[in-house]
Amino acid sequence: MGCWARLPAEIRLMVLENVAEDYRYKSEPHARAGYAIVCQEWRAFFEPRNFQRLVLDQDRISDFELFLGRESPRSHRQEYVRHVVLRIRLGEYTCAVCKSKEDGRTVRRNNMAFSNAVWNLLIILSRWNPGHKGLTLELGAYSPSDSKHTFKDFRLEPNYPYQVPKDLDKRFESYKLRIREVGQLGLDSTSNDPYHGWVGGLQEASSVGLGAKQRIMGTLSLATNRRGFSALPRVEFVTGLLIRRQLYRAFSGKALARLLSESFPCLRRFRHEGWRNVDPSIQLRSEKDYECLILQSLPNTLRTLHVFEDSNKLLHSQHPPKAPNMSLGRALSRSSRFLETLSVAFLVDAEDFLTEFWPTKPLPTNVLPWENLRRLALTSRLLHPSRMARGDLGNLLVAAGRAASFMPKLVSMEIWNGGEGNACIFRYRNAAGERPRIILSTNWGSHVELDYDVIQCWANMPRHGQHLIAEVIPLPLRRNVMRTYAHIIHHLKLRYDVLDPISHYQVYWENEQLRLEEKAARARHRHELILS
Repeated sequence: MGCWARLPAEIRLMVLENVAEDYRYKSEPHARAGYAIVCQEWRAFFEPRNFQRLVLDQDRISDFELFLGRESPRSHRQEYVRHVVLRIRLGEYTCAVCKSKEDGRTVRRNNMAFSNAVWNLLIILSRWNPGHKGLTLELGAYSPSDSKHTFKDFRLEPNYPYQVPKDLDKRFESYKLRIREVGQLGLDSTSNDPYHGWVGGLQEASSVGLGAKQRIMGTLSLATNRRGFSALPRVEFVTGLLIRRQLYRAFSGKALARLLSESFPCLRRFRHEGWRNVDPSIQLRSEKDYECLILQSLPNTLRTLHVFEDSNKLLHSQHPPKAPNMSLGRALSRSSRFLETLSVAFLVDAEDFLTEFWPTKPLPTNVLPWENLRRLALTSRLLHPSRMARGDLGNLLVAAGRAASFMPKLVSMEIWNGGEGNACIFRYRNAAGERPRIILSTNWGSHVELDYDVIQCWANMPRHGQHLIAEVIPLPLRRNVMRTYAHIIHHLKLRYDVLDPISHYQVYWENEQLRLEEKAARARHRHELILS
């Protein structure tokens, strides 16, 4: 340490910065904690980084209070915390029940685990210094058994390595390592697990029963009250709420509504990535609850809202998703006028969001504008070559232009869709120092054009001053290799509004894995033909 002290302060800081930057998911898990006890100087440097993001389950909440509680001499650490991940660990299960829906007793036990964890954490946070600069709470729930039966997803495992964007590697090294470990995507018979639908490292959607899907996609609800509280504890410095697609299990719309309205009155950012339920009745009830949340529970401090409803071929017979909820789309349109950024994928359709601006209707005279909206991303089933010939696509883009005239600060809008063989993006861009432009990008062929009415609608906005550029640009996505929406997200300018960076990384890999599985299936089929 004597040699260290003789180094110039600038050199010491550079060394510490390099040590901190080199810390990745492959590092020794507790190494950075050890750096903080080297000396007082190292502690002052590493402690804020060590406590910046904390991952908890229900068993660690008491330690969380011990190390950061109000009465603790270490309470100064509270100001370091910017991101708390509450990952509720549910009970394990065996092969005796892995193919069946959770029974009532299991549901009640899971709800109690969720409720206790949320209440206990919020009670602790409510005692913190109210002058905290702002914290993001991330919620997730899983059972350690979820990755051991029918769904052997790498991202469901407790030791999933990619936790923050700096962990991500372009070569998918951990995914490839995991594939080699379990023998997937090969023809090795040792990777067989026929009871759970795995043969030769591959899994067919037809082998996955409804009960197994329902178990892994269970919905958690909050208990009505606890410890004499009539409402959830109020935590004004929670400014972000994050739920990522990594885990299948959902939180009920009523539970989220209570968190938004009772606990987080100063929320500014809400990202909700969920999975469409495989049970249509549960999905319908969930959408009704979500509509109530949209209409009644969004705090007026909210400025950024990202909603993504996911689906895949393994879980859903209808893929891409079913028809979006019309009333939910209209409710979101009415309740989003105070936002600065809005992205909604698949849960609602741009057609319903823009219904009051449809060109076949007279423009309403009492429109409440989106005064602060700068970025908007929506999906629509009308972005399909069959809809272009019928005029539906043109009507949608005219409606988008009419709505944009009530968005005076709009910089970027993207309406997009993608699926089996089909990819389309409509993009509007009006950034400072650039000429405004609209672009239609598809993989439909050379016959695609922007309607004259669409161009005129967008060009006639006063803020464009007749300088609008209208372009049609092909998307470099071959129709015969298009499988899911994942192909197109990489081409979106607003892709990190559509999906969290880690979620985008997962989607990109899963799409690549799908391609490799199809390739392996074709190889296996040829192998079987040769043997026969």
